[in-house]
Amino acid sequence: MPVIDLDAARVGLEAAVREAAQAILDVVAGGQMQVRQKRRWEGPVTDADHAADDVLHQRLMPLIPGAHWLSEESKQDTPLLHGEPTWIVDPLDGTREFVLGIPEYGVTVGLFVDDQLVLGALALPTEGVVLSGLIDGERREARRDGVAMISLGAGPIGRVVVSRNDYERRRIQLHIPWEVYPCGSSAMKLAHAADGSADVYFSTGPRSIWDIAGGVAVLRAAGGEVLGVDGEPLALSPQQQGVPAFVAGRIDACRELLTLIRR
Repeated sequence: MPVIDLDAARVGLEAAVREAAQAILDVVAGGQMQVRQKRRWEGPVTDADHAADDVLHQRLMPLIPGAHWLSEESKQDTPLLHGEPTWIVDPLDGTREFVLGIPEYGVTVGLFVDDQLVLGALALPTEGVVLSGLIDGERREARRDGVAMISLGAGPIGRVVVSRNDYERRRIQLHIPWEVYPCGSSAMKLAHAADGSADVYFSTGPRSIWDIAGGVAVLRAAGGEVLGVDGEPLALSPQQQGVPAFVAGRIDACRELLTLIRR
């Protein structure tokens, strides 16, 4: 594989997720969206999922010739191989919220090279926002709509974001002594952790790699981290599609929440 120009890939990725977000909005504006059920435990899929997936495949694959493709909504082009560039895609993360008209969904894409997450982007269609993160050795750069984001600092925990299921059914907020609020997609929750809207995103899991790869890249580029329940940085890989429980956000805040959980 030739050397990858991550800066050029980032520009193309930001444009691709923005176009995919617009494709989702165009389906909604058309007024005749079809909703189908995947296998019973996998939830719904819509015309908007497939429209965004098509856009992303068309725009991303030419950016890195020979790269692999792993998407929630389409088949892999070739078998995944360790080390080779791989796009990890969820064209519409938060489809349940999308179908219900709750504006907490997003487009999320991550890029792995040499088994490392090096690039990612999130698009939040209802907000018209694109976040991206580049991680290249010691270089970590997050930006929002092309403008550099301020790196996350330390401080007390103020807000914790969790899934709607954890909030409404498991009532997890009753066990956490800080402000806890629910949010739909993992993409949006990771966006909140990356921009400081939430200090920690607590996921009781499981999740899929395509749910979080793009958001984790943005978060890490902004100075945050994703820790497993053992307190160690979570290892992510295209080959391991299932993701266990984790906390994501400012490292000090993540560790403080984990200490509470262990008690």
